[in-house]
Parts: sequence; C-alpha cells; structure tokens
Amino acid sequence: MKTNPKLASTVSLLRFGEVLSRGAFLFFILFSSLSITAQDANPLLDSLLQVLSNSSDSPQKIDVINDIAWELKFDAPDQARDYLAQAIELSKKINYKKGAGQAYNNLGVVETIHENKSKAIANYEKALVIRQELDDKKGVASIYNNIGNLQSELDAYEDALINFQYSLQIREELKDSQKIANVHYNLSVTNEAWGNYSEALDHIFRCLEISQQINDQTNIINAYNVIGNIKTELEIFEEAKENYEKAMAIALEMEDDWEIATAHNNIGNNKDDFGEQSLDKDNYTDAFQKFKEAIEAHEAALTLRQKMEYADEVSASYNNIGLVYKNIGSYHLKLKEESAAQNALDKALDFLQKSLRIRTDLEDKQGIMEVYNGIGDVKRRQKKYTEAIQYAHKYLAIADTIDDDKFKQNAYKDLSKAYEATGEYQLALDHQKKYDDLRYDRLDESRTRFNSRREAIFGDRKKQLEIDKKQLEIEKQEAAIQKASLQKKALIGGATGLLLVLGLLYNRFILKNRANKTLEEKNSIIAAEQERSESLLLNILPKSTADELKEKGSTAAKKHESVSVLFTDFKSFTQVTESMEAEALVALLDHCYRGFDEIVQRHNIEKIKTIGDAYMCAGGLPESNQTHAVDVVKAALEMQAFMNKVNAEREALDQAILSMRTGIHSGPVVAGIVGSKKFAYDIWGDTVNIAARMESSSEIGRVNISDATYQLVKDSFECNYRGKISAKNKGEIDMYFVI
Repeated sequence: MKTNPKLASTVSLLRFGEVLSRGAFLFFILFSSLSITAQDANPLLDSLLQVLSNSSDSPQKIDVINDIAWELKFDAPDQARDYLAQAIELSKKINYKKGAGQAYNNLGVVETIHENKSKAIANYEKALVIRQELDDKKGVASIYNNIGNLQSELDAYEDALINFQYSLQIREELKDSQKIANVHYNLSVTNEAWGNYSEALDHIFRCLEISQQINDQTNIINAYNVIGNIKTELEIFEEAKENYEKAMAIALEMEDDWEIATAHNNIGNNKDDFGEQSLDKDNYTDAFQKFKEAIEAHEAALTLRQKMEYADEVSASYNNIGLVYKNIGSYHLKLKEESAAQNALDKALDFLQKSLRIRTDLEDKQGIMEVYNGIGDVKRRQKKYTEAIQYAHKYLAIADTIDDDKFKQNAYKDLSKAYEATGEYQLALDHQKKYDDLRYDRLDESRTRFNSRREAIFGDRKKQLEIDKKQLEIEKQEAAIQKASLQKKALIGGATGLLLVLGLLYNRFILKNRANKTLEEKNSIIAAEQERSESLLLNILPKSTADELKEKGSTAAKKHESVSVLFTDFKSFTQVTESMEAEALVALLDHCYRGFDEIVQRHNIEKIKTIGDAYMCAGGLPESNQTHAVDVVKAALEMQAFMNKVNAEREALDQAILSMRTGIHSGPVVAGIVGSKKFAYDIWGDTVNIAARMESSSEIGRVNISDATYQLVKDSFECNYRGKISAKNKGEIDMYFVI
C-alpha cells in the first residue's frame, strides 16, 4: 500500500490549526518579562511552572495550568493529563466554564496525538457542550472539525461529514474564508476516502476557489494534490499528473522543500500506478518506463526529506520506493526473467526494511502495519509463503489492536492466497470467508446509517405545502364572497332588491367559476409537480427502491446472489477529446449515453452510473431474474452495433471516432443507496471489480465475458475461448469473446 504522507499530514495540520488558541499565553506575556530563545530546553514551560507556584485559585491559574499541559502534550502525556484533570476540577470549583472547556479540548488533543481516538472524541464532546453553553461559535466550529477528522480516521465517514458540515455552517456565518477553505478540504478528503469522488471533487474545487481568492498558496498546493489523488483513484492518470505538476510548479516558485518533496512523492505514486495499469495490459515497455520514472521521483522526494530530517516522511519514501521495486519484480516475473525479478524484489525488501526500522523507532503502528503488508507481498512473489504468512499475521495483529478494518480485510485476503499456495485449502477457505464476512459487514454498517434522507428525496415537499396554502386562501376568498352576498341581500327589498340579488348571485357565479378555475389550475400544478418528482426519482433509483425510500425514509442494503455487471469504456478518450470543443464533446457523450440508456431499458437492465467515459449497468436487480446474463450480453452487442453506426456517421463527416471495449461478469453483489445530496443507487462486491477487469482486458469492438457469464449464456450465444488472461489483482481468469 503506497504511503501518501501529504494527505495525512495536511489533515493533521488543519486539525491542529483549529486548536492552537492559547488564552493563558497572553496572561503569561503580561506577567512575565522572560526572554524565550530557541537554545533553551523549554523556557516557556519553566516560566509557566514558576507563575503557577505563585498563583491562587483563579481563572488565570486555570489558564496557566492549561498552557503547562499544552507544553507537555507530546513528550509527557501522562503529566499533561494530570494537569488537565486539575484544571477541570478547579474550573468546576470556581465555576470557570471557559477553563474547563479549554481543558477538555486540550485533553482531546493529547489523546489524538497519542492515537487514543475514542478518548479524544469523548473529551472533545465534553468541550463542545461547554462551548455551546458559552456561545463560543469559533470554538464550537473548531471542535466539530476536530471530531470530524478523528471520525474520518476511524472510517466513520458519514459521522465525520456531518460534523464537518456543522463546522462549515458556523465558519460561513463568521465569514472566515481561511477556515471555510480548510473545512471544504476536510470534506473532500473524507468523501474521497469513502469513495464519493463526485462530492469530493465538488468540495476540493470550492477549497481551491476560496484559496485562490485569498492567495493562500499552500492551500492551493494542497487542493491540486487532492484533485490529483482523486483522479488517481479514478485511474485518470494523465489528469492526476497534470494536477500534481501544478502543485509542483507553485512549490518550486515558493522554494518550499516540503511541498516540492510532496509533489515528487505524488508524481512517483502516479507513475507507479500508471505502470501497474500498463503491466496489467501487457504493455511491458510502457510499464517499465513508468516504474523507472516513479523511482526517480521518489528518490528526489527522499533526498529532500533526508535534508529536512523528517523521519516519518523519509520512512514513507523508503516504503514507496520498495513498493515500486516490488512492481518491477512483478514485471520481470511476467517476462520469465527470474534473476532480474529476484534482484528487484531484494531491492524492494532492502527499502522496506529501512522504512520499518524508522517506523519502529517512531512507534508508528499504522506505518509498521503498512510495511509488513508490503514485505508480505514481496515474500509471496518470492514464493516464500511461510514468511508471507508470518508477515500477514503480524500486520493483522496490529490491525486488530488499532481496529483498522481495511487492513484486517487485506490480511485475510493475503492469508487466503498464501495458504492456498501452500496447499492448506481449509485455512485458505476460512480466511476467504473472514474476508467476505468483514467486507459485507462494513457495507451493511455504512448502509444502516442512511436514515436521514427524506429531505433530500422530498425537497419539493415545501413547494407542495405552498400550493396547499394558496388553495386554502382561495377557499377563504370564496367564503368571504358568499358572506358579502348574503349581507347585501338582507338590505335590499322589492324588485330592485331582487334584481340586485340576482346580479350578486350572477356575480358570485362568475367569481366562483374563476375560483374553481384557479383551484383547477393549482391542482394541475400539484399533479404536475408530483409527477415530476416521481419521474426525477425514478430516473436515479429503481422503482422498488424509490417506493421503499418514500415509505420508510431510508433503504436497506440488499445482497443479490446472481447478477450480471457490464462495463464499457472508450479507448484513448483523453486524446480524442483534446481535439474537440467542450460543447461538441458533451453532445457526443450525451448522444452515446442516451442510446445506451434506451438499449438497457429495453432489455430490463438497471443503469448504475457513468464515470467520465465509462458506462456501468447490471441485470438481475433490483428484482432477481433468470435471464440477466442473456439480457446483458444482448445489450452489450447492441451497444457495440450502436457505436459502429455512430462511428460510421462521424467518419463520413471526417470527425474523430470513439472505439469502445465492453466487459461482463456474473456473480453476487450488494446493492443500496449512497450519498447525502447527490444520492445514487450503486452496487459493490468483487463481481463489480471483475467486471471492470473484463472490460480493461477486452478489445475494441468486442464483448469480453468471464467464465461465470459464459456458463449462463453458452446455450444462447456462440463464444470464442481466449484462454486464461491475467487481470489486475485477480490473477488469471478464463475469458471469452461473444461472436
């Protein structure tokens, strides 16, 4: 697993930037004339202790105690905790709420530094209650931000996003542009970690916009780096590289070695990812070149980090260089170059061990776990399965200790592979089951949190209420007219009165007709709005899911045992689009996707989503059926035929064409709703990953299917067996082209 210290370090920086309010420091300046120099061990601490010894119980004394604890937070956490306990006790004694709030906040910081995240959150929440009572909006916003960061680190992404939104709301009220940009940054990083890439991009672009307005160069660099990270996650490597290079350009202009090293690190990771993708596609020349460029970038980052003497960043560079050499080893293994492969894998181990020594000295459990993961991967490539199993158990033990479910999953998967290689099939099966169980548990857990979506789904309910209100006003007007008519009839007698009454009745008739017509128009508006809401809802959700959402306000994730997932992708899309105007590009994609939508709808297939130039759909859900594989293959063939027609028309006009690959795999998935505002129906599971690999392993104009799909459609279609084809992270898979 590659290390991106920029991400972790920046989040940490933004978090601690929220808690550096040091009220007692001003008190100290007022009451002390001591000179503070860099050569002293800790003159501030010594001076604070001196002030404390001469202080009586007072708010100022509590502020001094808080500042003493602050100075001890890194090197003497137990002493810091003792002082903060004193500050809390004394604050309660003299009813100094501000001091107690600061003490609980500082306790949160101490526990955060020393990786006690749950305790940190508990203390922040106590500080939050006090600051809310004091109407300290700035302090409340800071704590929401800190709690959000910790929840994000604990993978409680939805809770984290809620707290960041609370912080953002207050920061916007305070019009604090710098902090607004920071919260958008944190919202982006958390959405990225959760896989909500669209929302992540929305927030990071907002962060970038604000940072450019206030000319915050460091935050602009941070934003470009995160955009690059998101593009990398989406495997849009060229665009990722462009953003990393923008960050690099600003860092070079600022002559900021830290940021330059970070840009080198990110570019190195980008090149390594690009190389892995090329290797998976058997593009060996390109893969090796990218790996070489990755090594050069990481070595440049390492040189700067060694110069700055940042041990944790040095260890990260060692780790990343080791992982690139591991991939170079895989490259040589694919070419059957055993000697070169072993040489590269030995280099990988050398760098990983260097990283491990530093992280062990730093007692960095997370970092140690990452290195063990990398060493285990290398040992497995060297076919040293016993050692691979040992390292997998080592990092599983750490994952259990720090409750990191992501690495637990990785460990179960690695152990399953290693045990299978040694012939211990029962152990392999046991760990595969643990992997599957944990994966689905995590999906179920995150899905159960979606219990507050009614406002997002029924946002137009306010519009409905306004219409009802206007309808009520019309009825009141009609009643008033009727009352006025009766009063007038009582005052008029005789023939004149009768004529007047008749006139009034006629007038009432006209008014009532008008009122009825108005009411009829309003009812039509209501019906149209309801129909529009229903149509919009069904455009993004299956009908059964939409019905459940309207009835209950939430939906439960559902496991489907057998579906067929289809992916399409346009080859060299970036190069094609470079020659097109934006309007023409959007029009072309819209035309293609409308054609695909019509095809999948006709074959009773559920469109899942589009990601750039990729289109994803699935058959056999939300309602199960026995024909999903045949339906999806038919749709795939029609999609290719549709694209052939589109390309023929474009060629006749001498326009660029879009060549498409298609892949299909069948198996189990979990389906449910994701998102808070831009919610969507989505599916997860290994079936989705394998379907994506079917597409990337396909050829232009062909429909590539897995053996699982072939077994379901072999009686309906003629297929050509391609043999076992290597797929990224999936090993070799039997594949077929549909004729």
